[in-house]
Amino acid sequence: MGKYIGKEFSRVDGVAKVTGAAPYAAEFHVPGTAHGYLVMSRIAKGTITKIDTAAAEKSPGVVRVFTHKNTPKFAHPEKYKSFKALQSPEIVFNAQPIAVVVAETFEEARAAANLVEATYRREDPSTDFFGRVEEAEQAPDSPFSGKSVQTTGDAEQAMSSAEITFEAEYTIPAEHHNPMEPHAAVAYWKNGKLKIFDKSQDVYTVRSNLAAALGVPEDDVHVVSPYVGGAFGCSIRTNYYPFLTAMMARELKRPVKLVYTRRQMFTGHGYRPFTHQKIQLGAKKTGELISIIHEAANNTSTVEK
Repeated sequence: MGKYIGKEFSRVDGVAKVTGAAPYAAEFHVPGTAHGYLVMSRIAKGTITKIDTAAAEKSPGVVRVFTHKNTPKFAHPEKYKSFKALQSPEIVFNAQPIAVVVAETFEEARAAANLVEATYRREDPSTDFFGRVEEAEQAPDSPFSGKSVQTTGDAEQAMSSAEITFEAEYTIPAEHHNPMEPHAAVAYWKNGKLKIFDKSQDVYTVRSNLAAALGVPEDDVHVVSPYVGGAFGCSIRTNYYPFLTAMMARELKRPVKLVYTRRQMFTGHGYRPFTHQKIQLGAKKTGELISIIHEAANNTSTVEK
């Protein structure tokens, strides 16, 4: 690292980004593109008992309104199951998408989205972290982060023999990534093959998941993401909007663009969860660290556990 620290280096994409030459997902233009706008739930848990799209469908420029009633079912074969929108009337998180209005322009789609009316049967969501933490399940092992419980030696025994010990608890609040570039996708089909411009940090996983969910070979899915305008990890997993965009483009037989608003960046995507951590350190009087015991708990999706 010595040859890099304290020295200036040019980023591969730096010049393109600062000069405005770098195209981001929402900026790819495909002739004939229709624009989607998400309609979000106003409850955190429950069931949609009625959704009225009549006024929205009559609004100027509207092409179609998609809800759980008329959206094709996605397959769920991918190894890491992700939430897919508009598949049932069940509400499992706050500001869950319950409809997408597609219109000739973004402004027409947004105006019509405000006309969609939904009624719900409400249920009490689980939001009390410390009231439920004792019921927490052990996190499963992950191919990304390894085993959820990692042990080296006998930490408890070493702690009991330590001459100096230190214990503390820490909490870290939930953090929303909210990078400068919002989540966005532009999709179109040609000769049964999908091309999608997506804000993604992992285009190959997006390709695999889209192919599986839409029932097409991976070779027939082309995911394009030449530049990412900030992500901080929030664009690693395949979110629900690429599935929706690709589905709508296939159903409407024309290109479709779907872009989050800034407000939806706080509610329509995942976030870094609240965490509660306990740490114990044991050391000799010489300062030699001989034991570390670290336990962490965080909230997660009950849908994807």
